[in-house]
Amino acid sequence: MLNSEQIHAELNKLGCALEPGKNNPSYAYEHFLGNGKYLYVKRKANGSVDKAPLVLHPDCLALRPIIDRIDGLSVTWQKVKSTSYRRYPKDNGASQYGYDANVSTGQALSQLVALLTDSAPVRQTNTASTYQTASKQKDLPMHPLNQILFGPPGTGKTYATTEMAVRIAEAEWFQNISETHDGDALREAVKGKYDELVKAKRVVFTTFHQSFAYEDFIEGIRAETDEQNNGLRYEVTDGIFKQLCNDAAVKVQVASTESVSLEGKRIWKMSLGNTLGGEEYIYEECVKQGYALLGYGDDIDFSDCHSREAVKAKLEDIYQSPVANNNYTLTSVHVFKNQMQQGDLIVVSDGNHKFRAIGQITGDYEFLETDERVGYQQLRRVNWLRQYQPSLSIEHLFLKALSQMTLYELKPTTIDHARLEQLLAPTGGQESEHKPHVLIIDEINRGNISRIFGELITLLEPDKRKGGADARSVILPYSKEPFTVPDNLYVIGTMNTADKSLAQLDLALRRRFSFVEMMPKPELLSDFTVHGVSLKEMLTVINQRIEALLDAEHLIGHSYFMPLLNMPETEREQALADMFRNRILPLLQEYFFDDYQRIGWVLNDPAKQPDHRFIVTDEALRDHLPKLDKLFPAEVAEQLLDRRYRINEKAFASAEAYQGIVK
Repeated sequence: MLNSEQIHAELNKLGCALEPGKNNPSYAYEHFLGNGKYLYVKRKANGSVDKAPLVLHPDCLALRPIIDRIDGLSVTWQKVKSTSYRRYPKDNGASQYGYDANVSTGQALSQLVALLTDSAPVRQTNTASTYQTASKQKDLPMHPLNQILFGPPGTGKTYATTEMAVRIAEAEWFQNISETHDGDALREAVKGKYDELVKAKRVVFTTFHQSFAYEDFIEGIRAETDEQNNGLRYEVTDGIFKQLCNDAAVKVQVASTESVSLEGKRIWKMSLGNTLGGEEYIYEECVKQGYALLGYGDDIDFSDCHSREAVKAKLEDIYQSPVANNNYTLTSVHVFKNQMQQGDLIVVSDGNHKFRAIGQITGDYEFLETDERVGYQQLRRVNWLRQYQPSLSIEHLFLKALSQMTLYELKPTTIDHARLEQLLAPTGGQESEHKPHVLIIDEINRGNISRIFGELITLLEPDKRKGGADARSVILPYSKEPFTVPDNLYVIGTMNTADKSLAQLDLALRRRFSFVEMMPKPELLSDFTVHGVSLKEMLTVINQRIEALLDAEHLIGHSYFMPLLNMPETEREQALADMFRNRILPLLQEYFFDDYQRIGWVLNDPAKQPDHRFIVTDEALRDHLPKLDKLFPAEVAEQLLDRRYRINEKAFASAEAYQGIVK
């Protein structure tokens, strides 16, 4: 095994040197990997450390399945705490911590560094991990399964999720497009791809709020209209997280790799057995045998019934009673026997909110002779083109909710033909790819995490996900179904630190998410001026004053100023005035709880002429207001500090008001 001094030397050779000009902790070498990442090597005053000298960042636990396959590297995966690991997070508010490791070869150390710096990712082979390589043809960056972008308002957190989602969901596409596009052209291309992924339900965006609940996120009971009985029924409905988990985990059985034209074909919705009534075997029989079965019509053979009237006559003859024209057995048998044609498509529903197969009719009506049952004996031969396990949510294909009816035609206003063509597009294999799916949760800290996630917060952990080293499942309270989180579902959250401090954030999130800080970037405003004032300098000095008076969590982001960059210079002055009046000043009022004196300090008002101040105080205001001794008894007025302030509307159009901010 390599000792601490040998590992220290090897890391230096790999270019992971100590940062120049920075002191190292007393009992560790702090090796900088770049992009805010570090590795620690234990050290002591005399001699080397031989036992577990390397300390990995806590986030590496998410990489455990990959790291454990590196020959020559052995990680205990037991927490070791020390204040020397100052760049690592604290363990529930206690000391910083990491994971002890032994290294036996320089090659193993090189592989670890390559993995942590994304310079040459180690490939996965059928194993769950917090990171996933999206292409088998080329090495692509890997991404944490759970991450939160945090920072003050206006730092572009939500804006950044668009590119991050595309990077994750279509890593190879993004790498290729970024080689040929940049700037606005790249952003436009990425936004187009993002919209495609949203439409394909591979990216889902939601926002947490105080009323958001478990029933919205995981599953809940909803009242539905029963069209056949003209009443209400109550069904378990999947929430957005469960839907996306099911979509990410779905396996698509592909029976045909050839394209299917929709031209001239009618499309039918059909139920194959009652999924809630113990008739799941009907669907399984149909898929296995290559046909569709209609439950209506009992054991009657309708082979000689070539019209609705003929079907009605046979039913009346068999039952020896009149059959109404709106009788659903009559309607469904006639449609199944006479209206559905060879070449038409069938979409098989799974309840009212999912579908589980798509098939093409290949034969005329047949009667199924069987002694096993009465019913489900009306048969049409079907080539099952696609089968989905678990079922897909209707949002993947339908424009409207499904009806309870067993069989009916899907009109153009009900089904998205473009999406159907995509689902039936030629594929290269018999089973779909395990494609990444992304859930974006904006304002994640504004929701009640324990109320929203419930017992599923544990399942987010990489090793607890399906296929993980410690994979777990839970029984959901409403559906009573086992549920697990797939390893190809990525969760990106955003949180505004001015809205709720990280210190107050639910510890369940802190332990399970990687946190990426996003701070204001005044450098993006370089070379742009308004009223002769550099926007970069203005934002920088405002934020310096806010940080001195409050903290870094309440800075102002650069995105407030970004719209000014795309305007003609003649329009920027009015736009800046509107922005200060409607956005910057209200934000400062919120930050300082309407303490106008401090707001004036942030805008450097005391150093300006009275007419150029955004916040009017002192004699300029009091000349127009009654004196305190006119409002209160003399003994009270003498004890009061006049706190009356007003916003000076004229300052918003004054060049000197903005120039005075930085002078």
